[in-house]
Amino acid sequence: MKMYVLIVCFVLVVSVSSCPSTCTCKWKGGKQWMECRDKFLITIPEAPESEPTQVLDMSGNNLQILPKEAFRRAGLLNLQKLFLARCRIGQIDSGALDGLTNIIEIDLSDNLLTSIPSLTFQSVRFLRDLNLARNHISKIEKGAFQFVPGLVKLDMSESRLEHISPEAFTGAKSLESIKLNGNRLSHFPVRSVEPLNKLMMIELHDNPWICDCNMRSIKIWVAENNKAPVQPICSGPERLTGKTFSELHADDFACKPEIRMDSRYVEAVSGENATIVCRVDSIPPAEIGWYWNGRLLLNNTAFSSYQRVFVVEQGEYERKSSLVLTNAQESDSGRFYCVAENRAGTADANFTLQVNYRGVGLPFLGGAQVNGISLALFFLIIIILIIIIYLLIRMRTITYPNSKHPAQIEVMGNGTAHAVVNKTPSLTPVIETSSFTERKQFPPPSYHSTEMMSPNGHLPNKTLHSVINISNPDLINDTRKPEGLSPEPLNDDVLFQNSYWNQSIRQPTNSELGFDSNDKTPIIDGVSINGELEDNYPPDYGLPIIGPGQNEVLPNGVPPNAKTLRVWQRGVPVLPPVNALKRVLSRGSPDEGYQEGSGTDV
Repeated sequence: MKMYVLIVCFVLVVSVSSCPSTCTCKWKGGKQWMECRDKFLITIPEAPESEPTQVLDMSGNNLQILPKEAFRRAGLLNLQKLFLARCRIGQIDSGALDGLTNIIEIDLSDNLLTSIPSLTFQSVRFLRDLNLARNHISKIEKGAFQFVPGLVKLDMSESRLEHISPEAFTGAKSLESIKLNGNRLSHFPVRSVEPLNKLMMIELHDNPWICDCNMRSIKIWVAENNKAPVQPICSGPERLTGKTFSELHADDFACKPEIRMDSRYVEAVSGENATIVCRVDSIPPAEIGWYWNGRLLLNNTAFSSYQRVFVVEQGEYERKSSLVLTNAQESDSGRFYCVAENRAGTADANFTLQVNYRGVGLPFLGGAQVNGISLALFFLIIIILIIIIYLLIRMRTITYPNSKHPAQIEVMGNGTAHAVVNKTPSLTPVIETSSFTERKQFPPPSYHSTEMMSPNGHLPNKTLHSVINISNPDLINDTRKPEGLSPEPLNDDVLFQNSYWNQSIRQPTNSELGFDSNDKTPIIDGVSINGELEDNYPPDYGLPIIGPGQNEVLPNGVPPNAKTLRVWQRGVPVLPPVNALKRVLSRGSPDEGYQEGSGTDV
């Protein structure tokens, strides 16, 4: 008898020592349980050593935080089910469940979680049942359950959910039951549940659903799959408030049509067709009507005795309605109204039609064409202004040479003439002539005496050695003297002595050839036949001095006539003046400095 009592006492002592004092260890439902409910525990108790614990129930404690490897340190590596409801848990380390490779069910309901601990689930890939109900989780992010591909049941009821990502359940293709009831959801993306082929039930009731076009797809999905045991109830819009999904048609889940803000001003040409386009976005598709002066315009109906109306519609949810008015007239100008309507309401927009009369031979230009032409003209004007400014600047900056260097003829005392050009020593002497200057006629060689004679027929006192610039008569005053040469000035006293003017002037003979070789009377306009002077010019002013006995005939054997002598005596071609713009345009040409029109006025 004493021996039996000792054995019983030993068993009781071993049992008490193997289970924590704050917990109850028992066998229930074919599994070893350790219950530590409502004990105000702040840490995980150590597991008894006698038998491995398979179920741990610590609901109603004050854990607040689950640290890293919390269950590994407690020796609870054989857990299959874990109940941590009402433990005021607000933070879970990503490695808190490390080592729990056999766990299939976790209850974290009624805690203070603000987000789904997705990374924590990496250690429990065989999890099948997860309860996150009555937490403070406002949204389900993309891929929140991707690390638990075997998840079958998910309870997130009454968790203050407001938003669910379209990819929220990506990776959790084994889901069969989802509880989302009692949250703050107003819309639900059907894309999030469409890939869940094994889903058998989804609870969506007790949410403030706004039954508009955004819920249209989920309404159709629920009706087709019959997976909601409790029908959701609409909280809006006002026309649908209090109605269940089963009471409504899919088209009742509608949004008010929206008319795109395209151009509301349409132009047309008299006698041609006028087309007005109205674009409408609407779910479900809206019915579109056209009105003019309160009159409904139907397709292929008469607008007047000589006009018809056609209405062409394209698209479904993005619908395009085109109103075509044939043979538009100016009297048709006015406002046309496009009205779109579905079960959610109506939307309207007015379009102004302006029919313009096309003049004979003048093509009609629309607003866009006028704008394009105006823009092209603007740029053309800018280009012209730039060219004008460039030319003006070039005219202002053009530099004229201080002196021009025409060719010179050096007349020596021996009667020979030599060309002299102002140039640098390294250049070959070149007599420049303007390509625009008329060819000048010079006296025949017989008139070039080997000596310069005075009017009285005698040679000057000393040999004449001077430089006479004759290549360009315009530049006589600008001609520079060659360096090192100081010619003696020539004056009237040297070339024409006073005694010469007192001599009698021979009258011309009546030769049929037109000129007496011994007659030196100049042929000048305004001189009478008897040699009287006009305009204060001497009779022989400007004529070459001819020696006695010389043959005054041209190379062709014909004596010079009056016109030839006039050219000889003047020798300066009179050219038309040239404006500054022409000089600028001809600048840089090979004849620069000898432009056309650079002659002098005589």
